[in-house]
Amino acid sequence: MSGPIRVLHVDDDPALLDLTKTMLEREHDDFVVETETAVDAALALLDGDTSFDCIVSDYDMPGMDGLTFLAAVQERHHDLPFILFTGKGSEEIASRAISAGVTEYLQKGGGTDRYLVLANRIENAVAKYRAERERRRNRERYQALIEYSSDSVAILDVEGVFQYVSPAAEQILGYPPDDLLGDCSFDYVHPEDREKVVRSFDECVDDPALRPSTTYRFEHGDGTWHVLESRATNRREDPAVRGLVVNTHDLTEQHEAERELRQERELFDAALDALPDTFYISHPDGSAWRWNRSLQDLVGYTDQEMRELPPEAFFAEEDHEKIASVIERVHEGETVVYEARVLTKSGEKVPKRISATLLTDDDGDPLAVCGIGVDTGLRPENLD
Repeated sequence: MSGPIRVLHVDDDPALLDLTKTMLEREHDDFVVETETAVDAALALLDGDTSFDCIVSDYDMPGMDGLTFLAAVQERHHDLPFILFTGKGSEEIASRAISAGVTEYLQKGGGTDRYLVLANRIENAVAKYRAERERRRNRERYQALIEYSSDSVAILDVEGVFQYVSPAAEQILGYPPDDLLGDCSFDYVHPEDREKVVRSFDECVDDPALRPSTTYRFEHGDGTWHVLESRATNRREDPAVRGLVVNTHDLTEQHEAERELRQERELFDAALDALPDTFYISHPDGSAWRWNRSLQDLVGYTDQEMRELPPEAFFAEEDHEKIASVIERVHEGETVVYEARVLTKSGEKVPKRISATLLTDDDGDPLAVCGIGVDTGLRPENLD
């Protein structure tokens, strides 16, 4: 057992208090025994000090007997171990003590062995008290995490029926938690997504080691379909859960933003492909990044080849020195207009007038080189 065990012993016999303190602390190095001869003083001490682990009390005391003292203690600390250690023993008192919720009932006398028994009773009672207190704290922490989590937390049975739903569900799912209890969660899933959700759920039921994550559409309380992501954990063997814990968060805004971005890219690509002139965006080192259909049709390379080839591979050898100079000038911040022969995969040289400029971020750091090429109307040999 970790930490000292603080015991408050209350008895109107000072000599007995001293003896009990000596015997208990001698028996267990972890025991720290404090004594009071008056019940009122003991209650005042408990009101100001909540760190006691156990109370040992006589029964027959002036002003307040042990059971009345027990009731007063229970009002302050309802689960604090309370051992009635009394010289006035009877079946009636024992019965009343048990009914009142006393932790242990032990009669005085019987020599020093009695203190060994008392020490063991204290140790056992405190161990149980501390374990229960730790379980309660863990439950409270877990409950607080659930109550204040921005994610929805639900417990489902093996059929997917809601057994518990956290408060966050109303914001994420659109329903008061109590309205979902007893409903099958799969009934709210979009018909096109239901099969994959059920399959993922069943896999978690069959294999507790799995923690599958699934993205799907869920019918929100406002009638719209929200995109959710859920992760399930099989806790069927946990007595406090007895089900599958499912954490869920809403991806609707993220998916909508991604959809809009995808549409913008598709529109941008379509606009570039509609250009009759060649267009490209390269990385700062000159390697290809994005290009339009006109350029790819001209050079005849595949997408993978376009990305893997060095920049000079797209130009005739006699223009390589010029291209190196252009790249250097562009990185110095100059927009350069130059003429060069584009070299196709088949070996054809196509004259182009190209305008190249540097694209930078807000800090002025280079992001890419952008260029557009138009026909010159010249023959390749006329560029020399």
